[in-house]
Amino acid sequence: MEENLSLRVLAVRNICRKPFRSFALAALVAVSAAVLFAVFLLSASLRKGIAGMQDRIGADLMVVPEGYGQNQEGVLLSGKPSYFYMDKSVEDTIRAMDGVREVTGQFYLTSLSESCCDFPVQIIGFDPESDFLIKPWVRQYETDGRAFFAGSNVNVKDGCISFFAKKHSVGARLSKSGTGMDNSVFTDLAGIREIFEDAKEKGFSFLSDGDAATKTSAIYVRLEDGVKADTAALKIWQAVSGVQVIQQGKFLRTFADKMDSIVFFLCLLAALFLLLTVLALALTFSLTMYERRREFSILRVLGASRPQLASVILGEASLLGTAGAACGVFLSAVVLLPFSILIAQKLDMPFCLPPVWQMAAFAAAVLLILTGACVLSALHTAIRISKLEIYTEAK
Repeated sequence: MEENLSLRVLAVRNICRKPFRSFALAALVAVSAAVLFAVFLLSASLRKGIAGMQDRIGADLMVVPEGYGQNQEGVLLSGKPSYFYMDKSVEDTIRAMDGVREVTGQFYLTSLSESCCDFPVQIIGFDPESDFLIKPWVRQYETDGRAFFAGSNVNVKDGCISFFAKKHSVGARLSKSGTGMDNSVFTDLAGIREIFEDAKEKGFSFLSDGDAATKTSAIYVRLEDGVKADTAALKIWQAVSGVQVIQQGKFLRTFADKMDSIVFFLCLLAALFLLLTVLALALTFSLTMYERRREFSILRVLGASRPQLASVILGEASLLGTAGAACGVFLSAVVLLPFSILIAQKLDMPFCLPPVWQMAAFAAAVLLILTGACVLSALHTAIRISKLEIYTEAK
C-alpha cells in the first residue's frame, strides 16, 4: 500500500514540477473532451427532438393554405409566430373522404406583445372534440371553464398567463418535446374568441382578420391502416383547391437527413480532435523520456522494478487525462446547457436535451475515453522505459 501510494505521489509531483507542460497537455485533453461531450449531447438532443416531433405531430398528413408550407415548418420547429387561413369547410370535405380516420384543425393567432415570455408567442386554437394532438401530451388536465395549455418553455406566473392585461388560468403544461410546441400557448376556439374580444376592448388589433368560427390554419389528418399517404395526399389536392398537403414521413425525413449530416460532421470533428490529442501526447511523452533517463535510473537504483517505472508514466498520463477531461466536460456543459434554446434556433432543427442521467452517462463515457486515450498515448514510452537497463545512466 505504501509502495503504491509513493508511486502515485511521485506521479503527481512530476506533473507539478513541469506546470506549463502539464497545463498545456491537460488543456489539449480538455478541448478534445469538450468537443466529444458536445457531440454526444448535440447528437442525442437532435435525435430526441426528431422523435419528439414525430410523436407530437401524431398525424399522417398536414393540410395548409397553398404557399404556406415553410410557415408551417416554422410553427412546428421553433414556434415562430405565424398566421394563415383557409375556409373551415375544408375539414368537412377531408373528413368525408375514404381512408380518413380522424381530422382536426388548428387556428393560429399571433401575439404582437405578450408579457408571459421573453420571446413572441404563437397562440394556437384547437377543437377539444376532435383534437388528437394536444391533450395526449399534457402533464395534467385540471381546468375550469376555458382550456389554456402552455408549452414547456412558456413562463407561467402563479399558474396564469396574461393576454392584453387579462389573466388566464393554465390548466396544464405540455411535456418537453424540442419542437415549436414548447414555445406556444394552446386554447380552445372559445378561448381564441375571448382573446379577440379582450383585444378589441383595449384597442388592440391583430395582423389578420381570421375568424375561428369560419376559418382554420392547419388541418391534421390521420389515415386508416393500410392507406398510403401519397394516395391520400393526391386525393385531397384534387378535391380541394388552394391547399398544400404535407406528408409527415417526407417532412420528418428531411430533418432526419439533415440531422445525419450534422452528426456525421460532429463525429468527424471529434475523431480528429481525439487523434490529434493522442498523437501530441505520445510525442510529448516520447521526447520527455530522454530528459528523464537519470530520474528513472535513480528509481531503479533505489529498488523500483520495471513495471513500477512504467506505472509512473501511465499514472501521469491517467491523471492528466482525468483532470483535463473533467474540465472539458464541465466547460462544455456550461456553454451548451444554458443556451440550448438558442442553439436549437440556430440549427433550425427539433432539439430536446436528454435527461440528466443520460448526460451523466455521456460525461462518464468522455472521462473513460479521454483517460484511456492518454494512457494509450503513453503506453509505448512506458514499455520502452521498462525494457531499458537505464540504471547504468546513474553512474
